[in-house]
Amino acid sequence: MPEQTKVSKVFIISGFLGSGKTSLLKHLLGREIKHNRRPYVIMSEFGDIDIDGLLVSDYRIELKSIVGGCVCCDLRDELALALQEVVKRQPGSTVFIESTGIADPAGIILAILPVIQSGAAIIGNVITVYDVSRHPLLGQDRELVKNQLALADTILINKTDLALNSKIQDIIAAIRELNTRAELITTRYGIIEDTGILNRKSGLKIPSSAGATSGSFRSFGFEIESALSRKKLEKWLKTLPESVVRLKGFVKLDNHNGVFEVQSAYGQFSITPFDRPEEPPLMLVLITHPIRMDGLVRRLQNCVAEVTN
Repeated sequence: MPEQTKVSKVFIISGFLGSGKTSLLKHLLGREIKHNRRPYVIMSEFGDIDIDGLLVSDYRIELKSIVGGCVCCDLRDELALALQEVVKRQPGSTVFIESTGIADPAGIILAILPVIQSGAAIIGNVITVYDVSRHPLLGQDRELVKNQLALADTILINKTDLALNSKIQDIIAAIRELNTRAELITTRYGIIEDTGILNRKSGLKIPSSAGATSGSFRSFGFEIESALSRKKLEKWLKTLPESVVRLKGFVKLDNHNGVFEVQSAYGQFSITPFDRPEEPPLMLVLITHPIRMDGLVRRLQNCVAEVTN
C-alpha cells in the first residue's frame, strides 16, 4: 500500500476520574505489543505532573503527554498538534488518546476533527469506562458523566467485582437510557476478552459543540521527599473529604524499600509497590472541587512528622 494512503486509527478512552481508564489502556497496549505492533499514546493529565504516563511508559510504545489542563477545552490545539505529528510521522499507526477524567469526549473529537477530515486518520472507537462500584451518575458531576456515556461507541461497566449483581443490572438499564446504540461490556480491572474492540470504525455523529469542563475542578501537587508513616497515610486517605475527587502519586514509606504508588478515589484507595526500574517523582497529585487545602496539608504533614521527629 502506498505510504500516502495509509490511514491511522484513533481510539479515544474516556471516563470519569478513577473509573479505570489507565488499567484498560495498559491492557490494550499489552495486546498491541504482543502482536509486535508499536502503538502511539497521547496521554492527557489535568495536573502539571504526568502520573499516568509513568504507569504506561514502555520502550515499545510512543508516548506523548499533555499536562496542565484538559484537552477537551483548555488544550485542544495541543491535542490536535500531537495527533498531526503522529499521523505524519507514522501513517497507518494505531493511536490511543486517554483523556483526563474530567473531559467531555465531544471536545476531544472537535479538537482532532481537522486531522480526521484531512483523511489521515479515522476514529475507531470511543470507549467510556464507567465505575459501577461508585455509580457517578448519581453524584454531583453527573452531567459530565452523562456526556461521557452518551457519546460512546463502547461502554465498559468496570469494577463489577465491587458491586452487587442486582445493582449492576439497574445501572446498566440507566446507562442504556442515555445511550441506546453503544455496546456494553462488563469487566473487572479494565480487562476485556473482546479483541474486536480495536477492529471497528466509530459510528458517532460529529458533535456540533462542546462546553468547557475544567472550571469546576482544581489540581494540587505536593512534593514529598521524606518517608511517610503508612499507618498515618492510610488514615489520611480514609478521611479525605468528598471534594477530593481523585488522588494519585508516588511516595516512600518508613521501614520499606523502594517507591510506592498511591491511588485514591471516593474513599477507595490502594498503596502498592512501584515495580518499574525508573524512579518517579515523589509527590501526590489531587484533583478536587474548589476546597480549602490548609487542613488537608496539615494532616499530610503529620504523616511525615511521625518518622522524622
